[in-house]
Amino acid sequence: MSDVRRWPVVGVLVPEFLLVLLLALACAAQPTLPAIETALPADGAVPGWSRTGDSRVYDTETLYDFVNGAADLYFTYDFQSLAVGDYAHTGGGSVRVEVYRTATDADAYGLYTYHSFGEPVDAGVQGRLDSGYGISFWQAQNFVRVGVNPPGDDETLLAFAQAVSEALPAGGVPPKVVSALPQEGRIVGSEAFFREQIAFENFLWLGSENVLDLGPDVQGALARYAEDEGEFWGILVSYPESSRAEAALVSVEQAQIDGFVLARSKEKGLGVVIGETTESAATEWLMSALSEVE
Repeated sequence: MSDVRRWPVVGVLVPEFLLVLLLALACAAQPTLPAIETALPADGAVPGWSRTGDSRVYDTETLYDFVNGAADLYFTYDFQSLAVGDYAHTGGGSVRVEVYRTATDADAYGLYTYHSFGEPVDAGVQGRLDSGYGISFWQAQNFVRVGVNPPGDDETLLAFAQAVSEALPAGGVPPKVVSALPQEGRIVGSEAFFREQIAFENFLWLGSENVLDLGPDVQGALARYAEDEGEFWGILVSYPESSRAEAALVSVEQAQIDGFVLARSKEKGLGVVIGETTESAATEWLMSALSEVE
């Protein structure tokens, strides 16, 4: 008779060899990412540019040494590590490459929405180019930004971004709550992802109280929308339990928020519309958004 082991959670008998196989498959499903510093371009990877000094790697204990008072924001996006490399050109000028690694694709996307500026460009996933100054993108569990000093040509920024992108795992899955934001009327590039109050209030200020009941166990998204009446913010939050969505709805409706138009909850989702729009347009937005949120 084959050896068996009782699985305490479901109360069934699982053959030993099958248990080992299941555990192996579970481990295999988790991608192994290369060491973060390997994403920094080597000397000469971008012609004419060489590393100045050693690369630096920061973790949750040392991030404060690099970003000083801003580290708490990064922690809301489940920051894991950061690699920084500085480069100099033979003709003068400098470039800095920063690669931030988070626990999930969603959190990398969140850092991207917080720090990215400029026009869309082909770099990593959803690259943005602040012409002459910097380029940023996200890819898998990584957020990347490259800056140049003094202001330089865009070809250099694109070349560094391409070198970093090629060293990272391809692709990335954006947060589902962001994908649930209605597209009609949405201002391109205004989308943002957040989990906690400290990140949200840098996009939109609803007051000092955490009226949305944000925290590390939620997923939230917002974007700006334009229509004939003006512009408005659409906010969408997905909670672990429907009771929290219902409680947050009551909190929002009682908060006397400037520009508040309408809010609705559905199952685990909460939608809020703030700005210049009609109640009927807000209702349409909420129905569309809440039908997609999980």
